[in-house]
Amino acid sequence: MKIKWFSLIRILGLVTVLGYHFFVKSFPGGFIGVDIFFVFSGYLITSLFFIELEKSGSFTLLTYYKRRFIRIFPPLVIMIVTTLPFTLLLPSDFRANLAKQVAAAIGFVTNRFEIQSGLSYEAQQTPQLYIHTWTLSLEFLFYLIWGALLFILVFWLKKQGYTGKKLLGQTRFIVFVLAVLTSIGSIIYLEVTFNPNYLSYSYFAFASHAYPFFIGAIVATVVGVRISDKQKARFSNYPVKKTLLWSGIPILILLLLSLFGKFESSWTIRTNLILTSVLTAILIVQFRILHERTTSSEPKILMVLADTSYSVYLFHWPVWLVISHFLPQVFLAGVLSFIVSFTASAAVYYGIEPYFHGKQSVKWLMSKPIYGGLAVVVFVGLGVMVTAPTLSKTERSLHEAAISEAMVSLDQKGQLGQNLYDVGNNINANTSWYNPAAGFNTSTDMRLKQSTSISDKILNSSQTVLGDSVMVGVVPYLATILPDADVDAQVGLNYDSVLASFEKHVKAGTIGKYVIISAGANVTSDMTADVQKIIDSAPKGTRLVFVTPYDGKNKIVLNEFNTYLKSLQNKYNWLAVADWASYIEPQENRLWADKIHFAGKQDVAIDYLNLLAQSLNEVAKSKGKP
Repeated sequence: MKIKWFSLIRILGLVTVLGYHFFVKSFPGGFIGVDIFFVFSGYLITSLFFIELEKSGSFTLLTYYKRRFIRIFPPLVIMIVTTLPFTLLLPSDFRANLAKQVAAAIGFVTNRFEIQSGLSYEAQQTPQLYIHTWTLSLEFLFYLIWGALLFILVFWLKKQGYTGKKLLGQTRFIVFVLAVLTSIGSIIYLEVTFNPNYLSYSYFAFASHAYPFFIGAIVATVVGVRISDKQKARFSNYPVKKTLLWSGIPILILLLLSLFGKFESSWTIRTNLILTSVLTAILIVQFRILHERTTSSEPKILMVLADTSYSVYLFHWPVWLVISHFLPQVFLAGVLSFIVSFTASAAVYYGIEPYFHGKQSVKWLMSKPIYGGLAVVVFVGLGVMVTAPTLSKTERSLHEAAISEAMVSLDQKGQLGQNLYDVGNNINANTSWYNPAAGFNTSTDMRLKQSTSISDKILNSSQTVLGDSVMVGVVPYLATILPDADVDAQVGLNYDSVLASFEKHVKAGTIGKYVIISAGANVTSDMTADVQKIIDSAPKGTRLVFVTPYDGKNKIVLNEFNTYLKSLQNKYNWLAVADWASYIEPQENRLWADKIHFAGKQDVAIDYLNLLAQSLNEVAKSKGKP
């Protein structure tokens, strides 16, 4: 039974997600579309369960699993197989660890990639071609767990002697209670385990993000796809204006959340997504009423867009990565990505999927040329996976930089340290790093040629450097301008971590007279507050240099933060800002593919250190914090 206007819910979810991925500046909160899909999925699965129970008086678990598998797995495999060859058009960073990406996607565990990265997938160091399949991980778990629970419930009730309408009524009541308790439990778990420094777990873990599915299940127990004659009569007399009003308000709020929400905000995870689920539930009820209230057919274009929405979601991300790489005009790249994704999705939904459902497929798709072409695509795809690098250039450079930093700390630390140092020296002999303080054996062509020298006043004072993975990539060269600096730089650090390290140094009395802070690429919701705490807790005589962070894929949030940083120079004469973001933005093609890092790129490191040197010399003119 097809319900008119439900297509609008799927389209709303798809449009917000595509807006977020294609035009993130305009739709920074469009990721709520995923929750719209989740709620509708929970509603639909539970409604279909009640229809089957009403028809047959039972629920066949294996048939249910088979239907779910056939619906989600073939399009997923087709998407992966057909997009793999096109990754050859992209830089090798996009193919890093590709075999594991594919295995995670078809194994429905991609959400683990997200949790481990600790970031939104647009900001990962290594671009993940199939990282958007994390949503299928949660869908799969819901299908698996919910189906088993429903089967056990029906089996138990039938053992108690329930049959017919009594079985249906009792099942509906228990499912309602179970869905309510599970939704509340998931939300409580989200709130209890919520960590603003680890948003990825709250967002991508099933336990803390299961509530949308069960909110949809709650709606299905009250207003399902199939409703009673009494509900039909009531819905048929429901005022159309009232339905349109209660449909328009949720849609407007959802669009506002898409326009103004931010993934990095704690409010987004803790309230906005819950609100999205509730608003979607309201829309489901209103459109179910509208189905009974209207006699006109649903426009064909809405049905087509809704039918293909799942496949469009699957294709859009890898297609966007390829097209946007060659077409810098964001709007054109987005439009073209949608056209290509929709075309591929229509071919899959109307031409290939019917075969898996035992229906008549398009004849030309079953021809020998198509089979031959598919074999070639599969062969090329396998070749791409086998030859894909294990690490991206960015990750490899950061590992080499970390080794270099470790060798600096081991230098002059006894015989054991010397032995380890010799091993590290041999490793770094095969990399592009050069560090005069450690004496690494590399080409003399890699020696830095600084255009800005550091004043003796700074060199004769103590210096502390705190930073994230960007600074890790600079550390091997840092000794050319600050040979005696105390450096604390680690991959994954954010401003909360930097603040904790700063306060630890202050408490121990080891903070330098000159402090360089390079962080912010790993965005947190309270970075401005952390900066102010650093300023307030800095000892008397301290001079601070902040480096503006740059992330070519997350400019909106960082631009606001960087504007705040630069405003501090007018307020504190003992503080300077090395504006790396403004400097590198027009030349971001010099960075690695993640548009953040440049570890191993000596020419970029030179420019970065020159900015640091200029800011240090500028702040050295002050007398320090009064």
